[in-house]
Amino acid sequence: MILVKQLLDHCSRAFGSSGELYQTEEADVLIAVYPPTRRRGWWTYATLELHRTGASECLLYSYQFDREIVTLLGRVAGQVRDRWEQERARLAPGDVFVLGNAIQEASRLDCVIATPADFEEDGFDYYTNGAEVICFLMLHAIASTEAKFAEQYGLSALENLFVRAGVDSLDFMRSPVI
Repeated sequence: MILVKQLLDHCSRAFGSSGELYQTEEADVLIAVYPPTRRRGWWTYATLELHRTGASECLLYSYQFDREIVTLLGRVAGQVRDRWEQERARLAPGDVFVLGNAIQEASRLDCVIATPADFEEDGFDYYTNGAEVICFLMLHAIASTEAKFAEQYGLSALENLFVRAGVDSLDFMRSPVI
């Protein structure tokens, strides 16, 4: 529990506010939700106990608070945990997870892909307390067609496609680029 408190403090310092804690049944994991601030115009959802399965935590962002995102992040955390238990595979950039339903009602985005924590300041993406090192990875909501593209051509190709199309990663109502 000490490491969870340290991660909570790490996130609170970086995000400029205290997070509200949620427990999810999907993966039995704590998720902290941080409101927007003047510096950060979006909600941040962060897992805090996933590090026990591969030394990684996940971040997900949205323009508006949505309790369902907590549930979906818990579902992803469950998939990460299952993969760790079955294959000892750590969460890595380019990993794709199916949400089971759209990230928001009427959205066509039904998967997430792990990427480096590009929205965060340098130094945030790795946390260490001297004994353990934990990597924070960002999850982007994507469509299943984009997930197939990333699995076939790689994360860099998908990112390049998103840059050319001007994709806003926090717009869950965007149309898929593929």
